[in-house]
Amino acid sequence: MSDSADAGAGSGESPLAMILYFLAYLSVLVRMLLNADAVQAPAYGLMAGFLALAVAQHSLRRRVVATHIFLAVQSLVVLALLLTTPRLDYYALHFVGLSIVAGRDLPNGADLRWLAGLCVLSVLGLAAGFGGQAAFYAPTYVAGCLIVGLYGRASRNAEAARARSEGLRAELQAANQRLHAYAERAEEAAAEQERAHLARDLHDAATQTVFSMNLTAEAARIALPVDPGRAAALIDRLQELARDALAEMRTLVRELRPSSVVDEGLTASLQRLAALRLRREGLSVDLRVNGEEAGGVDVKETVFRTAREALTNVAKHARVSKSLLEVCFGTKEVALRVTDEGVGFDTEASRRPESYGLLAMRERVEALGGTLTVRSARGAGTEVEARIPLQPGTMEVT
Repeated sequence: MSDSADAGAGSGESPLAMILYFLAYLSVLVRMLLNADAVQAPAYGLMAGFLALAVAQHSLRRRVVATHIFLAVQSLVVLALLLTTPRLDYYALHFVGLSIVAGRDLPNGADLRWLAGLCVLSVLGLAAGFGGQAAFYAPTYVAGCLIVGLYGRASRNAEAARARSEGLRAELQAANQRLHAYAERAEEAAAEQERAHLARDLHDAATQTVFSMNLTAEAARIALPVDPGRAAALIDRLQELARDALAEMRTLVRELRPSSVVDEGLTASLQRLAALRLRREGLSVDLRVNGEEAGGVDVKETVFRTAREALTNVAKHARVSKSLLEVCFGTKEVALRVTDEGVGFDTEASRRPESYGLLAMRERVEALGGTLTVRSARGAGTEVEARIPLQPGTMEVT
């Protein structure tokens, strides 16, 4: 924030600062009235001019240049008061009021220069009016200038800090709203992706099987009158297709129920996943599980879903018929690696946002305090590695 902005942000909104400013003026005025017999008309004229300048300065206090001008003119008025007859030291109290204006309305740096200048002017004015006796008066007025001036400065800085805090709070609220909106869109996108994934699986597996069943049943109906033996074989084939369709539907239902990982165990679920990939896409998965299975429900579910998404990517993009799926259980973490020797891609050249599948994998893993790393190069295959702590918070996200 610039100096001018600092001055404007905290420009004298403190009531106590204004009270101190006009209290100094009233103190001088009351002393003059108590000594009315000695005070002459020019002094009252200078006091009236000082008051008019004070009111005008207060209305223009957000303008730094105007503040400099008013302070200079008012300082000259106070010096003139100190030189009027009779010589009265309490006119220097006006410098105390001006000090709070300097500290309150001027930016950092300029305020301190004015405070120092007002202290010097008070000493010089008293010395001009009282000579050597000024040594008795000056320390009191200099101390007053410094105390109220630094208070005004602290008040302005506190107000500026509060304004910045309010601005940051507003920005945080706006960012939080954007985050909630993004989370809702991400949730909707994830649900849409799951629906598309399910529709694709139904089309690729169960729908094709049912279509084959329909063709086989039609062939059996045609063959039954003319070739009962062939019809019997077709009916056997129809029963086999029905069993396959039932198995496919059960598999899809299991995939929609993550609790199956807990019910069957992670290793059994991965074995079933490997068998499904071989039957559905012709992808041979070499499954290797090292160590004793460990981890809570969230860990096992995340490992299974990450492995499933990674193998889906292999089947769709790698253009290979083999893949390695390795799970290693350690004492503190579980590591999952899915590798292939497919076409790969250039991770450095790709500046596109992550796909929904990769983004979903990363979010699941990092939600448990783990890390997801993708290594690939054109023509050199791809490796997806996930490391998930067995206890939440035991791994730092990088």
